[in-house]
Amino acid sequence: MQLTHATWGEVSAYLARSQAIIVPIGSTEQHGPIGLMGTDALTAEAVAHGIGEQTGALVGPTLSLSVAQFNLGFPGTISLRATTLMAVINDYVLSLQRQGFERFYFVNGHGANVSVAKAAFQDIYAQFSLGSLTGQAPRCRLRSWWDYPQADALRKAWYGAAEGMHATPSEIAMTLHLLPGSARQAPPEFLAAPAQLPATFLRDHGGDNHWDAQTHREAFPDGRVGSDSALATAEQGGQLLAAAIEGGCEDFAAFVTQA
Repeated sequence: MQLTHATWGEVSAYLARSQAIIVPIGSTEQHGPIGLMGTDALTAEAVAHGIGEQTGALVGPTLSLSVAQFNLGFPGTISLRATTLMAVINDYVLSLQRQGFERFYFVNGHGANVSVAKAAFQDIYAQFSLGSLTGQAPRCRLRSWWDYPQADALRKAWYGAAEGMHATPSEIAMTLHLLPGSARQAPPEFLAAPAQLPATFLRDHGGDNHWDAQTHREAFPDGRVGSDSALATAEQGGQLLAAAIEGGCEDFAAFVTQA
């Protein structure tokens, strides 16, 4: 059940049996020579809808704009400031909390969302802790679809170090599965696999903790960050989606029933 496809009466009836909602959160940014701009939102939304279908949970509108300033050197990227995204998450959660929703499960498709969303959750809780809001505070959780054990095992087995950090073959594979016919041909100058990322880079830049857009474009001229996107296949994408939904259903059920 999708919130955008429901009437207010149907949402009211849902609240009578469940106070949990799934929220897909992604980004709109470049994903290398063959990846779609909406990759992060498309993948998060597909996993969230799959979890919703299997569990009967309501799925809210996708947050498709995020912090992506480091990719503004690539045409088509749209970036929010971290404070803007935090404000959007705050208003999204508290709007629905006022109506009776209590548990907010964010399915994530963009690395930079992790730290920002968790900071937003803390600010939401603080409003109840400090007394500016009263009543029962909501509970929020964010899970990146690639971190579910079932999906993580597949991407490590198939791609290893070539998974890299951005425009990953796993996310490209999922979009190939979701949108048949969306395959793009890489320009000849970008056909070679990118160099693997050193451990120090992974340590310092995990969660899309990158510098400014000019520096980023100079370091990664085709948009890939250590990721060999060409390894992706639609068949792999289907298996990754199923694995992520399986892991997500398990984690969502645990979150909803957690005391």
